[in-house]
Amino acid sequence: MTDPQVTGLRSIEYDVLDLAKTSRFYEICWGLEKIAEHEGSHYFRATGSEHHIVVLHESSNVGVNRINFAAPDSDTVDALHAKLSGLGISMKGDPADLNTPGGGYGFGFIDRDGIDYGISSDVTAHSDAEMATDRPFKLSHVVLNSDKVDDQTEFYRDVLGFRVSDRTERMNFIRCSPDHHSIAFAHNQGPSLNHAAFEVPDFDALMCGSGRMKQKGFPVQWGVGRHGPGNNVFGYFFEPNGMVVEYTAEVEQVDEATYKTGTPEEWKQRVQGPDRWGFADPPTDHLRRCMGGDPQPPEVDIF
Repeated sequence: MTDPQVTGLRSIEYDVLDLAKTSRFYEICWGLEKIAEHEGSHYFRATGSEHHIVVLHESSNVGVNRINFAAPDSDTVDALHAKLSGLGISMKGDPADLNTPGGGYGFGFIDRDGIDYGISSDVTAHSDAEMATDRPFKLSHVVLNSDKVDDQTEFYRDVLGFRVSDRTERMNFIRCSPDHHSIAFAHNQGPSLNHAAFEVPDFDALMCGSGRMKQKGFPVQWGVGRHGPGNNVFGYFFEPNGMVVEYTAEVEQVDEATYKTGTPEEWKQRVQGPDRWGFADPPTDHLRRCMGGDPQPPEVDIF
């Protein structure tokens, strides 16, 4: 296999301080469904076909534990493992059958920023996928902070088959599917989680989900607005550990034959700021701190 590539974003795994409290948040506030408990960790699905999109691990630390990508088949998994191993990337075992909920076949590796990733194929899919009026149907994208954004972008392009969608002064957006971006790298001091975005069916679903969050004691922290790169509608929130989560909708779908990668200079002329509508107030200092990799748990009265 000459050019093995990952083909999608499966799930994000978090380390959290209070597993029970965070699980309640993802079920009754964020709109996911807990489908399994395994070795002390909790697994949550959205309304789409992916077996699970969030995994929670109780820990003394807060942050991203692992990000999981999809591969089309076991041959691609094996080829990517061989490619990464040949480049001296730190591997976490050989490809094997997975004993976690959903099963599948895969392996793990650690990238140059020290972030833990998994690549898998043949994971069980749900046959009852649907679009709900106020719930996420997939994990849309993950944004990571890095002090070597261009190096990370080149690695994911050249090694995992990502394509560069856009570059701005703030970050690089890369894709492994028709979605405008599955991963973005934000310029910052060292590696950490900036935020994770969960896609809902449309603008109305985003507002209904945001309304539920507000009623549960988690008001919108930034938004509602529409980004430039990706053209997606957004609303940002804190989860109980102070990490940042986003509801997003209407993510741009890329035509590989015609799409032109935007440059920082072009985006500076096209859009004034991160909200092309100009409706959303700038992120607060508290939100910027959390997005910068220093989670600060919010004070919640209702939840």
